[in-house]
Amino acid sequence: MARTRTSDTTGRLWVEEGEQRVGLIAEVAPLVRTDRTYSYAVPDELVETLQLGQRVEVPLGRAGRSVVGFVVGIDEHPWDSTLRPITRVVDDKSFLPADLIALGREIAEHYDCPLGRTLKAITPEGVRQERGLKTVRYARLVDGALDADLKLGPKQAAVVDVLREADGPVAVAALLEKANASQAVLRALVKAGLVAVESRKELTPEQPDDAAALVEPDFTLNEEQQAALAGVLEAVADDKFSVTLLHGVAGSGKTEVYVHAMRRVIADGRQAILLVPEIVLTTQLVQRLASRFADVAVNHSGLTDSQRSIIWRQVAAGQKKVVIGTRSAVFAPCPNLGLICVDEEQETSYKNLQSPRFHVRDVAIIRAKQLGIPVVLGSATPSIETWYHSEQRADYRRLLIRRRVRDLPMPKVAVIDMETEWAETKQRRVLSRTMETLLEETFERGEQAIVLMNRRGFARGLHCPECKTKITCPNCNVGLVSHSSTGQSICHYCRASIVTPTHCPDPSCGARLVSFGAGTQQVEEVLSERFPDARIARVDSDTMTHRRDYQRIVDDFESRKIDVLVGTQMIAKGLDFPFVSFVGVIHADAGAVSADFRAHERLFQLITQVSGRAGRAHGAGTVVVQTTTPTLPALNFALNHDYESFAKEELAARKQVGLPPFRRLARIILSHERDRTVQDEAKAMAGRIHDVIASMKLEYADVLGPSPCILARLKGRYRHDLLIRTHSAGDLRRLLAELNRQKALATKAQSIVVDVDPVAMT
Repeated sequence: MARTRTSDTTGRLWVEEGEQRVGLIAEVAPLVRTDRTYSYAVPDELVETLQLGQRVEVPLGRAGRSVVGFVVGIDEHPWDSTLRPITRVVDDKSFLPADLIALGREIAEHYDCPLGRTLKAITPEGVRQERGLKTVRYARLVDGALDADLKLGPKQAAVVDVLREADGPVAVAALLEKANASQAVLRALVKAGLVAVESRKELTPEQPDDAAALVEPDFTLNEEQQAALAGVLEAVADDKFSVTLLHGVAGSGKTEVYVHAMRRVIADGRQAILLVPEIVLTTQLVQRLASRFADVAVNHSGLTDSQRSIIWRQVAAGQKKVVIGTRSAVFAPCPNLGLICVDEEQETSYKNLQSPRFHVRDVAIIRAKQLGIPVVLGSATPSIETWYHSEQRADYRRLLIRRRVRDLPMPKVAVIDMETEWAETKQRRVLSRTMETLLEETFERGEQAIVLMNRRGFARGLHCPECKTKITCPNCNVGLVSHSSTGQSICHYCRASIVTPTHCPDPSCGARLVSFGAGTQQVEEVLSERFPDARIARVDSDTMTHRRDYQRIVDDFESRKIDVLVGTQMIAKGLDFPFVSFVGVIHADAGAVSADFRAHERLFQLITQVSGRAGRAHGAGTVVVQTTTPTLPALNFALNHDYESFAKEELAARKQVGLPPFRRLARIILSHERDRTVQDEAKAMAGRIHDVIASMKLEYADVLGPSPCILARLKGRYRHDLLIRTHSAGDLRRLLAELNRQKALATKAQSIVVDVDPVAMT
């Protein structure tokens, strides 16, 4: 009689009494929500051809519903189970190498995501759909076929002669053309058993338009750059895992260090990956880097699925030596990877906002550790966690570049207290008098300027001065942002919009509404009125709807068709223009007062980054920072270009309250259309988590909350969150695994998000 047993890794197995068997077993990770992999018998017809990384169709669950999954393990061993067999293979051959499967396992475990879904996220859609491939038929002579004394016609003989002279199979189209024969002739030879025809999938000739003439700058590395490069090359020569923090001030030439290090790796016959933040923010950098290498693959949002598929396969074949791109580039299937560089490692855009919610910097480190290769993290404003690790961990090292290239001085900075300015002028002006004066002088010299206002739209919102009513989104608990160009007020979270009202909607009031909080659109209008002859361009997510829009702005600014760029943080980084001598920052302290513990760190990074755009070629630039809170420590550290003092103070504050890098975090967000339901569910879940922590006896582990999220209502749903804290990443993994095993995270809420190592707390 059959008996059953359950395996933690494979699920339920049907076991028959009888003698033990030896067979090939495949471990499969289904593309469904499950925290396990499953074992399947490999049918005889697949024993010789099944590959690691191939997708297969398998039955799942008692009902045996058909699902697709990745083969993540193949092993021959004794077994006594009546395992269900693989139904069929989906892919002709694997496109997922073993090292990426291992990386996927690590990501799935660390970020609490099913392995199948993680592997799906690793491979581009175009690769999975086999885009960019065409089916090519090849013909070859059958072994021993010509030993027989057969009579062939002239055309048949011509085909046979071509195949006999070839070193291997010949493409059918080329064969028939060379032999001047028809398909009917070939079919007759196949029918006679003399010729075999087989089909192969090959790349189409379509190529991404990334090729450019090689360009080499006419300057050499300065002493600090050479010292930094020597440190990176030492890590490369060690031929083992290490993390190098390349901390250089803005304009210090960190990119040149990357380029020279990658060239050394390529000269040694290996490949390199350079990761950059959002391509739309680093178009100029990517163009300049791509022009420095002969065999470079650039991944960006403008590629078609076919182009992505082609690039993936070219990289996998070793044809492309350098890969440059954003988040997905960290998964480039390099067969001989020797170095990974992460530029601007502190950028929050490196965090994937969909499951698996991985951070590219951390995945790069995991991959480098698995392969035993070095990784370089570059930044003028490193994340606090990276800075701390570079001080504390033996496998980290820190390299400093304190001087700008050509010994250019750091920009001069002026801080304007807008509360004092408004009191003196009796006006709530957008531009201070100092900023207006310096802008005018900049334009008179024929130079360029950048003005940062890290809020888009015309105004942050509308309110009634009489009854204090605010115009808010009907779906979210946030104010609508007024856009004067469209006459609409828009929610920048759920995209709901209304015609901008002019009077209070409260029928008992009806007073005229007033706007508050300037946005980029209002700044653009003020500049146009004050400087009518200046050529102004606005750069924010409202105007930059496509990568080519940003490219056009960059090209126009570089060719000096634009005098001043006005924008959000999109203009704060990645730009290097020699004629920018002035940078203005409006409302610099926006967001500094926030429940997000990283608010001060982001303020420091933003001010430092945008200040670094000034004075990159012709002497010291000038920066004017307008603020209503000039005494903020993070702001003053940034204005003095003093990262080390800022990091020291921030680390002391975080240690005192138990925040990263001293503790590891996982944020759990529950949402439901009924506030009471989500409150009750979150409270019950917090109790279950507390009990599991107690049962595991984890030191320094706890759960905070629940509490309403900063955005307490979003897209029609109320949101509450919990914050799990543990001593280490290992403790957090074990805790999440146990919570899943005990189903402690099961909920009646409409959605649940588990965000490991969160970068935003909204």
